[in-house]
Amino acid sequence: MTAARRDVAPRSVPSGMPPKRATVIAQRIVKEIKDRNLQAGAHLPPERDMLETYNVGRNTLREALRVLELQGVLTIRPGPGGGPVVTSPDSRHLASTLALLMQFADTPFRAVIETRQLLEPITARLCAERGDAGLLADLRGSVDAMGARLDDREAFLDENRRFHDLVAWGSDNALFGYCINSLHWITDGTVLGVDYPRRFRKLVWQAHDEVCTGIESGEGARAEAAMRKHMDDTLAYFERHYQRQMDEVLSWEMYAT
Repeated sequence: MTAARRDVAPRSVPSGMPPKRATVIAQRIVKEIKDRNLQAGAHLPPERDMLETYNVGRNTLREALRVLELQGVLTIRPGPGGGPVVTSPDSRHLASTLALLMQFADTPFRAVIETRQLLEPITARLCAERGDAGLLADLRGSVDAMGARLDDREAFLDENRRFHDLVAWGSDNALFGYCINSLHWITDGTVLGVDYPRRFRKLVWQAHDEVCTGIESGEGARAEAAMRKHMDDTLAYFERHYQRQMDEVLSWEMYAT
């Protein structure tokens, strides 16, 4: 049985089973956070007020809050003046969930890079077609920053992720942004022992410059082709030097937040 057939489709899930009370409360809390436009750092009401508002027991409320904490919606601060505080979910939580699913599907590292090969050229095209001046400035700044610090491996990794994140979110499609950012957490590769020597860092910098130039040109096809070449070259590098890691099945513990 394939991985796809092991999954469930929306209409295949029994509809007669009501959701858990804690899940319903968690959904209500999220709706109220959005309706009230609460930003990261905002405090939710104290427990005694929430118990009255939602008309639930303490265990149910705490389970709902724990669900939201695991999803990155809030954090529970202990002590006086603590309690539930709003945070901002990010792509790390999606990366963790994807890693969990991939472990059960016996998905190798290679599959994640192949997925990026397909998605990222599209985002580069969309960026070029948008022609957003602020995005173009940020992309060029990222390229320049990487070039100036090629000898700093950690700075390279940070700037490499930043560049691809800028392109992903620059597509003006949040789903692309979250999906690609999540894949970046996994294809970093350092957790699998992948290294990025200076000669490779220089090639990546040059590739980023070509992608940036393509996006700056406003020509979608040119930007897409440059990003596709960059992704193809990255795959070839991993295939050449890290065959074992490419075939390694990903596990949740590697990427759990």
